[in-house]
Amino acid sequence: LGVLAIIGVLSVGGIAGYSKAMTKYRINKTIEQITLIAGNIRTFFAPQGNYVGIDCACDDGSCSGNGCQVIKKAKLLPDEILTLNGSGEITAITNAWGGRFGVNLASPGFMVWLIGLPEEACMELVSYDWTNANSTWINVGESQYSKYLKVPVSVEEAIEVCVESQKKNGDSTNIEFYFDISANYFL
Repeated sequence: LGVLAIIGVLSVGGIAGYSKAMTKYRINKTIEQITLIAGNIRTFFAPQGNYVGIDCACDDGSCSGNGCQVIKKAKLLPDEILTLNGSGEITAITNAWGGRFGVNLASPGFMVWLIGLPEEACMELVSYDWTNANSTWINVGESQYSKYLKVPVSVEEAIEVCVESQKKNGDSTNIEFYFDISANYFL
């Protein structure tokens, strides 16, 4: 009986540790993916001088925007987040939490957005120092609650907006990262 109790305690601790490690892995993977996507987009569109044609958003098994084929052909997004149909067309772009990922023009720059993030992931991603990736603004939330934040965002402010977004918009949060946009864009 004592051995079973010890095994039970160790199992509970192991499961909790595994869960925490997986959350941290997903957050780090998402940071890596966003940074890679931003770098790939900048490199590909540099000769053009703007990001016109980058739009690609997927919902319910279909993707809209002429940019979806550009994104696929130019390999601007990591293969691990793409779901393709039998014809090789993108049908979904999925983030590490099973929510959606997308890329849109935000002239003069572009934005990378994620839908369906848990509160802890929201806090970590919003408070990460995105200035190295040339992100100047982050928008957290949607519909009933949305707040634009100038990068870098303090941990306190990230916690406040992520908690508020979860309360007003449901169990998940949406985040938009704006790249190559002037610091005064939303002022």
